[in-house]
Amino acid sequence: MNPFAPPTTSSEPSYNDPTKAIKDRVSRPATALIIMSSVHATSVAIYLVSAGFVIAGGGVLVDGILGLTFLGIEFVALVCIAIGAAKLGFLESYRLARLAAVLACIPFITPFIVIGIPFGIWALRLLADPNVKSAFPDGQKVK
Repeated sequence: MNPFAPPTTSSEPSYNDPTKAIKDRVSRPATALIIMSSVHATSVAIYLVSAGFVIAGGGVLVDGILGLTFLGIEFVALVCIAIGAAKLGFLESYRLARLAAVLACIPFITPFIVIGIPFGIWALRLLADPNVKSAFPDGQKVK
């Protein structure tokens, strides 16, 4: 046996279970959405907590109440993206996965305005596939 010889098996993974193949397909966009939303949600949460300390100390915020309201909505949307992406990765909830993908396509929710859009489109394209849709427990019921 030559240790320097190329492998004789194919590089394509063989799947006996079609659900495992679908999980493999959705794992990359799901992971990207989870990382993207978690990192951005952390920075938004730090800003919101520091703004709370400024308000509690009697200071005045530059952003005002409207800016804090927008950041609060953004934080909730980012948490929904992370949860929905996890549901996508584990094939648990088609509706939450689709909601996460749609929210990731909204420019001012994702970090640096455009980073989440390609991942959201990627997830939406996968979710439109009938094989992927049927792998979810609630995928057959969604119209």
